[in-house]
Amino acid sequence: MQSRKWRVISHAGAAVVTLGLMSGSVAFGADTRPGSEQGSNIPPSRVIAGRKLHQPPGLSGTGEDARKSVKSFVTWAGQSVVEEQGDAREVLRSAAQNPDVIQAFTEEILEAHKSGDSSRALVALGLLGEMRTYEGAKFLAEFVRMPLPTKGTVIEGELQEEAQQARLQAKAVAGIAYLRDPEFDREVLYQVGAHPSVIVRAEAISAFLWNRGDSLEARKEVEQYVRREELLFLDRVRRVSGETAETFNRKLTAYLKAHPEVQAPKPEPKEPRPPEEKPYTFDVTPPKF
Repeated sequence: MQSRKWRVISHAGAAVVTLGLMSGSVAFGADTRPGSEQGSNIPPSRVIAGRKLHQPPGLSGTGEDARKSVKSFVTWAGQSVVEEQGDAREVLRSAAQNPDVIQAFTEEILEAHKSGDSSRALVALGLLGEMRTYEGAKFLAEFVRMPLPTKGTVIEGELQEEAQQARLQAKAVAGIAYLRDPEFDREVLYQVGAHPSVIVRAEAISAFLWNRGDSLEARKEVEQYVRREELLFLDRVRRVSGETAETFNRKLTAYLKAHPEVQAPKPEPKEPRPPEEKPYTFDVTPPKF
């Protein structure tokens, strides 16, 4: 039971609250799909070093041109580094009034999700949330309400397809909260208590609080919707931009002290192997070489 609860807490914390570029994410181009049985022998540091920084593709056009520009931008964003976040936000702001671009993002998200390219879908969801548009938030709300899979691969009692879609929906609910609009705030609060996945419920709590500066008023407002057994999510620590490891570790230590039930259980030692009757001996004479 304890190990199960630890896995739930770990998955709930897996979704990233910060919207925008996701440094280190993997995304594939429109005509590129993972198919190699062997990984690349090129280290990521060389790949990053070979890129020209601060040259994002634009987001523009209508119809198919908008689709192509979105595909290129999502691919670029998935390969970007932290230093390029400002570049991405500038492009996204300039395209926020283009309905064809917004529509292209929604199509890109659904296409990536359907094909199983969760990394690309996660990047595109973050970018659409970063645009902070009404139509984009409407799509994110619809995406959050998509039924979770009920069949698939079960590992350690967890349906992998369900957990993966929940992580994507957690990203979407963060985008809804990021709009900071009363109408969509009600959707976030609804998902705090109603969503079937704890991953999404926990992210909805965190996103609602973060977008209101973790104020006491916001905590009181969201607490009304939180399930009794999940009130500990109100205290979850978050590492903010510019924060040092020392200050974050102090917050984390205080959190774990207040909620010891979320700590990973200590590994159970295995029984020692019985000693061999005849160590380092063979039953037959080894052949000569």
